[in-house]
Amino acid sequence: MDLLPDDLLADVFRRLAPCGLAASRCVRKAWCAIIDTRRLLRADLLPLRLDGFFCLGRILHPPPCFFSRRPSPGRQQVAGGLDFLGTRDAMDLHIIDHCNSLLLLDFGRLVNPTTRQWARLPSSPHPSTGMEDFYDNYGLVYDPMVSPHYEVFLIPTVPARLGSSSRFKEDSEWPPSPYSTHGHVFSSRSWRWEERSFVLEGGVAVATIADMMLPDRQNFERHTVYLRGALYVHCQDDSVMRINLLNDKFQMIKSPLESEVVGEDDVLNLGKSEKGVYCALLWNDRWPHCRVWLLNESCDQTEWALKSNISLQAVGAKLSLFCSE
Repeated sequence: MDLLPDDLLADVFRRLAPCGLAASRCVRKAWCAIIDTRRLLRADLLPLRLDGFFCLGRILHPPPCFFSRRPSPGRQQVAGGLDFLGTRDAMDLHIIDHCNSLLLLDFGRLVNPTTRQWARLPSSPHPSTGMEDFYDNYGLVYDPMVSPHYEVFLIPTVPARLGSSSRFKEDSEWPPSPYSTHGHVFSSRSWRWEERSFVLEGGVAVATIADMMLPDRQNFERHTVYLRGALYVHCQDDSVMRINLLNDKFQMIKSPLESEVVGEDDVLNLGKSEKGVYCALLWNDRWPHCRVWLLNESCDQTEWALKSNISLQAVGAKLSLFCSE
């Protein structure tokens, strides 16, 4: 195989199944370069398998619990322990964001539980003048099928109160255009924070600062979702910001909630699968309910489609009975 020219090797690789092609990337650096340069591997065709997931407590913030499936014959079980970090403080293990098996923890630690490797990111620059009061969320971008490198985005959020030095007013448009991440984008390729800005598609903002100043939900964590070159950010008014990392543009997508009022104890989260981006609402009326929407991006107008509306009354009744015994 070493004597074959690159073009002929590429023709051979094109005839392989997606799993075989993905395995070929790991054989030699030269093969990996041929496959990646010609974009032969389609990550969306690879079989996806959930080997486990982390669960975080919302009140006491204990260490994250890892739930995994039973190991199948011939397949190595994934361990989710974070003991290799050498810390016993539960707050040090708090997961800020995650993406394709990588975890971003508090205090700027990037962790791969599978390989049990981790790195501490350099400190991010200070916010620009007038933005000191704007707290920042983090968004992690990592696609091992495209590149071994990852990026970390600092995403501004509106505080419950604006400081006297802020250049924004409550009736100011949010997000501003051109939207800026304050120059806070970390790249593992260069190992430093770099400036990067994004332009609002259409040029019209859909919210104001006042819309984002929701004191009851200021402390709720809003994770991001990365899928097919775009970063989806859960905003404070439950809208979604879709940042296209290929052309440095972003658009605002309205919340899937129409008449529903999300209370302080209700939970709205973003997620993804092979079909696209989902939004799930878990709320407690008389009995807990779960409602799930799928983001339809196949047409010119992006919209949410309701896929599930499930009552958890039976589960709640059984839990109440169990707790009373």
